[in-house]
Amino acid sequence: MSEVDPCARTITWGEQTYGLNLNYPWVRRVLSYRGINGKPPASLLLGFETGAYSIDDIERILELGLIGSGMSERDADKLLDQHVRGAPVAANAAVAADVLMALYVGKPDDARA
Repeated sequence: MSEVDPCARTITWGEQTYGLNLNYPWVRRVLSYRGINGKPPASLLLGFETGAYSIDDIERILELGLIGSGMSERDADKLLDQHVRGAPVAANAAVAADVLMALYVGKPDDARA
């Protein structure tokens, strides 16, 4: 991909930085047909704003974001085992909420009229 997707975000776990992107076509199809754990993305976004989200929601958003950036499901699962599962929830919830919000608004500095 020659152009950076405005919906993409990054996270640093350990000393490595990884891309997360829910705007990848396959991921968008998953979101359209199944949602995230059966919930539409907009509903989940509201859930993050009100604190009504689950640990499974966080993990699935991060997993789909990693896959959307080109990582295999197996490698994404390994990263989740290393850096998300069993870790404190708040930091990963903030990242998941940011990745989900990026699907709707793109880069924070994108000013479109």
